[in-house]
Amino acid sequence: MDNVKKLIPYWFFVFTIGFGWFILAPVIPELMVHLSATLSEIVLILSVYGYTMAIIGLLAGVLSAKFTVKSSIYLAMAFSTAGLLVRVFATDYSEFLVLSIVAASAYPFSLAPVGSIAESMDPKKSATIIGLSIGFLFLGMSFGALIGPYIYLAFSLTGIMALPAILTILASIWLFIYLPQYPERYKGKSLRGSFKPGMIKNWYIGMAMASISILFGDIAATALGFHFTGNFLLKLSGLMGGVEFLGSALGALILPFIFERYHFIRLGTVLTALVSFVFAIILLYSLVYTSFAVLITGSFFIFGFFGNAFWVLALNSIINYVEDPGRAGFATSMYSVATNVGVAIIPVVISAEFVSISRSIYGIIPALLIVLVSFLISPLILSKGRQATVASPEAE
Repeated sequence: MDNVKKLIPYWFFVFTIGFGWFILAPVIPELMVHLSATLSEIVLILSVYGYTMAIIGLLAGVLSAKFTVKSSIYLAMAFSTAGLLVRVFATDYSEFLVLSIVAASAYPFSLAPVGSIAESMDPKKSATIIGLSIGFLFLGMSFGALIGPYIYLAFSLTGIMALPAILTILASIWLFIYLPQYPERYKGKSLRGSFKPGMIKNWYIGMAMASISILFGDIAATALGFHFTGNFLLKLSGLMGGVEFLGSALGALILPFIFERYHFIRLGTVLTALVSFVFAIILLYSLVYTSFAVLITGSFFIFGFFGNAFWVLALNSIINYVEDPGRAGFATSMYSVATNVGVAIIPVVISAEFVSISRSIYGIIPALLIVLVSFLISPLILSKGRQATVASPEAE
């Protein structure tokens, strides 16, 4: 339990990463003017976090496996602090993009090896630790999206870029103080045995749930435009993103802890998969074919709540396939890479179909099929390995 308490500074640091990531989303038009950039160029800045995970995620896993978990986190603190702090003073798009990539590199180095972080702190609470780690990331994203407009109105673009930098510096100082106390177990392990074919099922779920979640955010403004106009459309579109991230944060923070605490990890995994599929149907139908704002908002929240919990449980069960806990970080890094490769492809392809109500069905069907397959394979992702017997006696 003492080791778990030491993770509080780490979770605050992860929160600042999410906060700095999406605080810019509500002020895209202002950034376009400030940087003399096009919409696609600004969207690229908001997307670099996913690309850095896809490209750097495996390196972060190798560092945690071959050296220590701490080495990866030290790099995350350095990249986040340098990128966000210097970016405050950038006025050119190229500079802003490069510094955003530097800051975004903190994401894979802090979260890709989360399996080793969980295992080194308390293997009996791995689902809870992973859930909290992912949950605080999404909580930061939600807070950034929701309060970003108000920070802009009060302090302009300089304030909206300076606040994440200040929070990251404070979080890094706090984490730097505690990091030397983190365990140095599993140092210098071989990566042999880090991959097992059974992991591919987990990869699919991670890719599917993250991609469809991003898809819903991408199509929100367009689909809401079928029924709403003006300022109400703008406010409702912003609310959808914030609500989905908030649901994702709370789902990751609460459900894995409950399922692990009361020993029904397997049942909880299937339950979250089922509810995610049901509310994917409700969300897409209400978003495209109705103007019932309360139903749409509630569907975004519930899908985020159960969908991200399902994603976390699939990530946690990756550890089941790894016999040596020292390789857990590399195993979860592979999961994160697969997830972000999907995020880079699937939403882009499917969202193009939501240009009109009549064409939306061609986007709805593949989106629902992707989530349906995730539900169908959900009972199969829990192997009868080391972690399954610890966290969920029923898995035996």
